This record gives sequence, C-alpha cells and structure tokens, in this order.
Amino acid sequence: MKIKGLLLGMLACAAMVACTNEDIVENNNGGQPEKVKGNLSLVISSSSNSSRAGDNENSGTTDPGIESESTVTDAVIILNRLDDNGDLTQEEFGGYLTGAQLNKTTTAGATIYKPFFTLANSGLYKVLVVLNPTVAIEAIANNEQTTGKSKYEQIVESSYTTTGADIAIAAAGQFMMVNKEEITVNVESNNYENPTEQGVEVERVVSKINYVVAKLNNLYPLTVKTTDYAIAETISGYYIYPDNKAAHLTGLHKAKNLDNGNSDVWIHEGKNGTDRRAFIKTDETYGQTDEHIFTLLESFPKFEYYTKTTNGHLDWTVKLDKYALVNLSNSVYTARHLTDASWENLRTLGLLGENNMAYMVDPNSMNKNSESNYDQAFDSYFYNALKNVNADKVDEAGSEQTYFQDLPTENTNDNKEVGHRLAYCLENIVKKEKQVPALVTGIIFRGQIGDKDGNPVGTIYKCDNKFYTSIDAVKADNGADASYDTYENGHCYYYSSDICHNKGDQYMDKAIMRNNIYVLKVTGFEEIGGATIEIDPSGEEIDNNFYLQLSAKILPWVVRFNDIEF
Repeated sequence: MKIKGLLLGMLACAAMVACTNEDIVENNNGGQPEKVKGNLSLVISSSSNSSRAGDNENSGTTDPGIESESTVTDAVIILNRLDDNGDLTQEEFGGYLTGAQLNKTTTAGATIYKPFFTLANSGLYKVLVVLNPTVAIEAIANNEQTTGKSKYEQIVESSYTTTGADIAIAAAGQFMMVNKEEITVNVESNNYENPTEQGVEVERVVSKINYVVAKLNNLYPLTVKTTDYAIAETISGYYIYPDNKAAHLTGLHKAKNLDNGNSDVWIHEGKNGTDRRAFIKTDETYGQTDEHIFTLLESFPKFEYYTKTTNGHLDWTVKLDKYALVNLSNSVYTARHLTDASWENLRTLGLLGENNMAYMVDPNSMNKNSESNYDQAFDSYFYNALKNVNADKVDEAGSEQTYFQDLPTENTNDNKEVGHRLAYCLENIVKKEKQVPALVTGIIFRGQIGDKDGNPVGTIYKCDNKFYTSIDAVKADNGADASYDTYENGHCYYYSSDICHNKGDQYMDKAIMRNNIYVLKVTGFEEIGGATIEIDPSGEEIDNNFYLQLSAKILPWVVRFNDIEF
C-alpha cells in the first residue's frame, strides 16, 4: 500500500519527470517499490586523521569536530542536466528536503539518509548538494525560474552575509555544507537494484579559530633589562616663609635647572610629589646650624636630577588574559570560488592547484585587493575591524572594553590537540601583496606584566628598551625630554596578523579558508608587547526510468597549526 513519503523532485521541463508524494510506495511483503526512479543516500561518517603533507587543501592533521558541527537537519539537492555541448540547461531535478523527508536510518553505526527521487532521462547531470541550507537557498530551490540562470547556477553563485559574530550557518546543528568539487554524473542505469552511483564530498562553509593553552594559566617567563636609579645628592636646609616662619626642609634633591643653563636647583617633592617646589641654595646658614637657607623659585622649572643609576636584569612574567580577533570577514560564497594568480579568471567549485587555481575568493576579495587607504575601519568588509579593535585597548582603572574577551585558561572545548574554540568565522582572502594587517584576519592578545611569580607590578614605562617603575626614573636615566611607552596597570598588547593557512605559500599564506581550523598557540616572548599597533599600508516490463545513488561524506576539519612567538 502507498504511504506519504518523501519525493525529492520537481518538474523542470517535459523531458524531466518529477515524483510526487504518491510515487513513494511502501516495501510491501518484501516487494520492490513501484515506480521509484532512484534513491539518494547521504552517509555521514567521521574520518581518520590524514598523514598527507600540508598544502593548500590538506594539512598533516584533520579533526572530525563535535557532533553539532556535522548534524544534518535538511538539505537542498539539485541535479542539473547538461546539453550535448556539456553546458548547463534549465532542465533541473531536485529541491528542498526537510529533516523528516530525509528518511534517516542508522546502519553499522553510520547515519544514512535515503530520500528517493526520479530521473526521467539518462544523460549527464551536474550535482549540487547543500546540507543545512539557508532560507535564501531553500527559496531558490522551491521557486519557479525567474531569471535566465538555472537554480544550480543561482545557488552556486549565492553568498551569505552576517552583521557580526552571530553566524547562522555556524549555529549548532545548522552548519551549512556544500560539495567542494564539481560533480558530473552520467546516469545510465534503469535497474533499481543497481543504480548509478556517485560519491560526493561536502565541506563546511565556515572556518574556525582555536587557541591552545601552552603554559599553565597562560603565564610566560620573561627576562627584561631594568634600571634602578638613586638621587646623587640629597640634603636638608631651611626656608623662611614670607611671614618670617622658618621651616626645616628635608629631602632636598639636587638637580639641573634646564631653564637656566643647567644651574643647580634643589627639588622638594612635598607630599607624595603633589606639591613639588624648587629652591635655590644660598650661602647663608641658619642659626647655630651648618644647614643652608634656601629661597623659593616662584616658577617651577624644567629640571633633571643628578642621579646614580644601576642597570640590571629582572625575571618578570607576562600573563595573557584577554584577546580580540581582528578583521573577521562578514560574507562568504555558498560554494567555493577560486581564481588564478592574475585574479582575472574566476571559477566555481574545484581544488586549489588545479587548472592554475591559486586563490580562494570571498565576496569582498576584489574590493579589498583594490584598497590603498589602509587607515580606515573597513566596516563594509569586516566586523572587529583592526582600527576599531585597536581603539579598544583602554586600560585605565574601571574602563570597559568592547572587543576584548577573557582568554581561555584550559583546553575545555573540542579536543586537547586542537584546543579551545575562540570563534567560527568566514573566509578572508586577498592577493599575496595585499596580505597586510589592515586586510588579513589576525588576533591581539593582552598581557599582564608581573614579577617572577606572576604578581602584577603596576604601571611600567619603557625607554630605550629598558623598563622603569616611575617616570622620574625614566627621565633621570634618559633625560627630561625622553620619550617612553606607558603600560597602564602593567597591560601590554601583542598583535599577530600571522594566522597562516599555509605559511610561506606563494599565494594562500595569510588566509582564512572554509572547513579549516586555525589553531593558535603562543610559544613564548622575546620582549614586552608594544603599546600601539601600526596599520600597514519490475518482470520483463522495461523500466524507462533512470536510477542514481549519491553517497555524500562530510569531510573532517582540516587543521592548520600556528605557533606564535612574540
């Protein structure tokens, strides 16, 4: 007897016959379904790690990911018939399948989906498989033709855009996946029991950035050059106030009056340095003492202490506590887009390296390649644009940060080897000469400077690659006009734009590519981070139907390890 099952199909033209729900017949008493033209099996299985050498399509390691990254809820499958010249026609079969229509079963531990569909004509077909499609792709698959392009072409050329980190095609159980290579199948079989078979590999459209905790609590040792200084000469004396009151002043520090030919001046710091005054020593002494009387300089001068300095080294630490991802792309093509090194020959689907295809392409790649003014936020291309994140390095007490988040201290997400997920993201590719900080995806780490045990040392000043705990120490050792960097509350920043897809590659070096995990691990530090980040530029009856069976495998994540040393 007949049941309401799935029919995957739609009438594209007289030459194509689409099944209706009534075409699916229950297997009654072991009988063969009648008028079922073909079946499609989507097999989801995990894959073992790869041992192939790293290139732009493969790395030495793969990762199956977590369950939500491989769950299938619905699909769009389009079979587009080719004409005698091998060109796409608008004779198409296929459409949108709900989760129920996918007829999910489990065989030998593998999840199998068996939707039945009919092809009325033999011949060559291009196959497009989209798992967990967006609403827009579903609409293309369900609607009648409204353009001169086939549904296959419309879907392949479509793109997805997000306004921020809430990426719908990277939500749990909603990861969109598409075949990565162009699939052409020659449908010849009229035998239901022995259909034409065709394997299809699908990959996730999104990418992922992970972080591996390399040091306990993200605490890294660091040896720095420091300078201790002491005032060369400190005495005491007397000051006679205008009302004739005498005051005994202690802690008068000898300095040079830079406003008066480096003549001697004596600086009295007062209370916590808030009421600092400058005095001139006279030849007169006070009473029966040998201490001199001092006169007050009404205009406080520019000065420089006479000091004694001692250079040394201290064992400090840098604890990474926050991070901000930079230049996360806001759009991605549904299917792969590639180009050659000239960026003049664009194609869809296929592998890098084939037919001289050198780069993947994202919807904004061409515009980014034409940019010359790198000192803008590029909000039309990215969220978390570098310029905006750079302005978020606010470290005054009580200040809030918009882009910076707490850095994981344990590898609690995914598996230990690939670390903790920081974010899902979208492809970001520009030509090699444009792979500069303002256009590539990067990361900024914030560090907390501490002593050898990790205890914060407070605000730090850096001058001439030496470190000081006070501005006075900077000036005493380097002069009153010395320029210096300030690390408010001991916070420093490390920027890495070297999130590499294939490090050193002639084309896909600093790039983010679909179905790849970029694993970041900080291995160590040579120095304290810079305070600013510069932006660079049946019977004998003849069955006239044709059967096709597709087996689609979800590919594992390709893992790209990035060891970073600052």
